[in-house]
Amino acid sequence: MLGAIVGTAFWWAVYLVVFRRDRRRVRNGVLLLIALHSSISTLARLISTALPLGDLLVLAGGGLALLGVLVLGVFMICNGLTMVRKEGRSLGNLLSGLVGIALLAAPVASASLVVTLNPIGIGAGALLALLSLHIGLAFLVFLCASVPYQLFPRQLDTEGIIIHGSGLIDGQPPKLLRNRLDRGVAERERLLSKGLDPLLIPSGGRGEDEPRAEGEAMAEYLLEDAGMPADRVHAETESRTTEENLVFSHRILDATGHQAPYIVTTSRYHAFRAALLARKLGFADEAIGGPTAFYFVPSATVREFLAILSYRKVWLTVLFLPSIAFVILLVRAALLNV
Repeated sequence: MLGAIVGTAFWWAVYLVVFRRDRRRVRNGVLLLIALHSSISTLARLISTALPLGDLLVLAGGGLALLGVLVLGVFMICNGLTMVRKEGRSLGNLLSGLVGIALLAAPVASASLVVTLNPIGIGAGALLALLSLHIGLAFLVFLCASVPYQLFPRQLDTEGIIIHGSGLIDGQPPKLLRNRLDRGVAERERLLSKGLDPLLIPSGGRGEDEPRAEGEAMAEYLLEDAGMPADRVHAETESRTTEENLVFSHRILDATGHQAPYIVTTSRYHAFRAALLARKLGFADEAIGGPTAFYFVPSATVREFLAILSYRKVWLTVLFLPSIAFVILLVRAALLNV
């Protein structure tokens, strides 16, 4: 038991050191997940050995965890319906509902394939179960990396604030985008109290369905609604992606004589991915997020997860190869026994 407690303390220490050194890493999520797993395992051992009926309590805890997965699946389906009702039908708005259906259907489909006792069915069921396990673990790693980053933002003393754009509605910033802009204004007020006078860079180009560039509409809001000085707002209006937001905004700030790192303001759910991209580009920027309507968070979180998965395609493929090899061996053994 002492060894388990020491091991748990070790993993927490490693995580805290690595997280403090650089919050903008996916590996932070791996370390936090290991630390949490070690903590839960140690707690389960303590309960099973120190309390009467401890084994039953641990078993009940496992049952509650499984029930939680079912509840989560139902919640995600309901959230998907809410997204469609409030935001309209699109693949992005359907994501949370599709995830909920997958959570409920994948175990049933996997078990149904295995119980056919057909070698191909067994292989397909095992492959589906392992794929679900890999995706589930990847999502937990993502949450363990992104949630602490959102909860414990690093405050920079800087003279540049980059505000990421998002879609306009009838040429005007919707609530989601206004929250990003207001977060940038709040950061400017904080820096002004420290004797700094940061330049605001509202960043975003014109989408195919937009009458004007996002950066232009954002600058208008900052000047007319937020009362920012005209000489402290420089719109960036050419970018099409988050990566271009960062690169083009850096060019403007650097050209005006400011020195990085800069603060990036966006929506809270998007902050971690923005920080990852900044790190990938070699920038020391830190991202902070404005509030988001609760119903919007599940789908937005799934989108962020899928985007980060696309950055790690090679790693995911390599990690899944042993599972594919296992399924091939399993099907081969089933065929030999037919």
